[in-house]
Amino acid sequence: MPLLKTYIAISVGYLLAQRRLFSADASTGASQVFKNICLPALIFSNVVPAFTSSNISALGPLFSIAFTYVGIGFLFGLLIREFFYVPRNFWQGIVVLCGMSNWGNLPSAIVSSIMTDSPINPDADPELGISYVAVFIVTYHFVFWITGVARSLSWDYLPDVPQNSEAERLYSWKEKPIGGFIARRIRRKRVPSRSSSVNPENVNIEADLERSEQKNAKLEMDDTSSSMEAYDDSRQPSVQHEISSTSPIQPVPRSSPVPESVETSATHMPPPPFLQRLKKALQPASAAVTPITCTLVISVPVSLIPDLKALFTPVTGGQIGQGRTGNHRSEFLGNMAVPLSLIILGASFARLKISRPFSGLPIMAMIAAAVAKMIVLPIIGIFVVQAMVRDRLIAKDALAERFVAMFLSGTPAAVNQLIVSNLYSTTGEVDTLSAFLLVQYVGMLFSST
Repeated sequence: MPLLKTYIAISVGYLLAQRRLFSADASTGASQVFKNICLPALIFSNVVPAFTSSNISALGPLFSIAFTYVGIGFLFGLLIREFFYVPRNFWQGIVVLCGMSNWGNLPSAIVSSIMTDSPINPDADPELGISYVAVFIVTYHFVFWITGVARSLSWDYLPDVPQNSEAERLYSWKEKPIGGFIARRIRRKRVPSRSSSVNPENVNIEADLERSEQKNAKLEMDDTSSSMEAYDDSRQPSVQHEISSTSPIQPVPRSSPVPESVETSATHMPPPPFLQRLKKALQPASAAVTPITCTLVISVPVSLIPDLKALFTPVTGGQIGQGRTGNHRSEFLGNMAVPLSLIILGASFARLKISRPFSGLPIMAMIAAAVAKMIVLPIIGIFVVQAMVRDRLIAKDALAERFVAMFLSGTPAAVNQLIVSNLYSTTGEVDTLSAFLLVQYVGMLFSST
């Protein structure tokens, strides 16, 4: 069974974390090693020998399939939020959970295991499979980080959004985002005002950032005011003596007048330099510059130019010597990626915490999300891939490409959402998200076999 070693590695990570031999800090460090060293090395060592001028055309259909899966997943999340009970502080989380899938460590491990058996060609298709998975990885990073999906998770933790037990109140269909829009615009009904909730679809993200910056500024002012109060307390007796000795109350002159130049500079600040404005404008795009994306950008041209490709792998038609050992270094580092990623995944399962009773969780929404991601979306993916084969966008004999395109339609939600949500959470609890992840990863044991 090709998946047996996958489950063994996950179990090892789970047991190590349970015995406190693999702490959260160690898992974080291992995740950085996997993301910045092992996975780029694995992608490079597989893309360079796998891609040629004859199969490079597969990138276009795979990118379109990946974005299609993400869009359909977001649609599922919107519908589940409208038709099922979801806690108020998870309205945006359910949309992200359904749209973003684990296209990193898990599919890389499973694809590399399954493609060593028939009917897949074990000599060439495993390398192609990892290269095709890299397309989905780049799509995930682009959508999650650059388009603001990760940032939108903060909408569930805005000051006006109820938390803890207050977030578990039932909302009518008119109080939900899409239902409220239909009630206001189409049916012309009066929607009851909600002072304790915010429509995530209509939140201005810039206003949210300004509000958070004001909150940080207030915290800094509180620290400053506390130190000033201590300073004023030390001067209080002398101040009271001066007030009592002076019978008429007169305006107190400014002890240290502010120079006019300072006031002028404060009111007329010069505009920031062009480089600072350009840096601020390009800051969202800087999230795309990751070791994974840079590796894919470098490895694809190298795989298509024979003289460069000959530095890393044997080729025919190159004008320089064959590089039999050039790719071994990246292969050596890349071989750590699969077992390390599965151990990290198992350890993350061991640290999932669900403090409240299971009966108090949104059971129907959890089942609906698992069915949508693990059953409905894979069925849609099969039809999409078959349609592309019929329209000759994907070759009929491209078994590795077809398998990867179908398989990655049914992966569970990404664990990265747990990390980002934990950073935004005001209470430090992400019990609802942990329960959703647990149901999906347990369901994958049955859907993938």
